[in-house]
Order: sequence, then C-alpha cells, then structure tokens
Amino acid sequence: MVMMLPFLSALLAIWFTLRGNRPYTIRTWIFTFVIFLVWMHYHMTDKLSISL
Repeated sequence: MVMMLPFLSALLAIWFTLRGNRPYTIRTWIFTFVIFLVWMHYHMTDKLSISL
C-alpha cells in the first residue's frame, strides 16, 4: 500500500487541477514530491541484501 501512495497523491493532484482548485493542487504536488524524496532516500541508504 505504501508504494501506491505517490501515485494516489498524484492522481488526487490531477483531480484538484481539473476542478480548478489551485491551492490544493500545489499542496498535493508538494506532498507528492516529498513522498518521492523520502522514498528515494530510503532506497539509496538501505542495505542491499542479495544472496548469491
């Protein structure tokens, strides 16, 4: 479910855009960007455990 969060927040931002709610659109896009930053930081600093 957590991996779907950026896609759902982007969908919500697009919905706000189509309805013409500019302040909500900008806040939702910022929230989506923050989710992507946290997600990338987690994957860049996580120990890669590969068993060969």
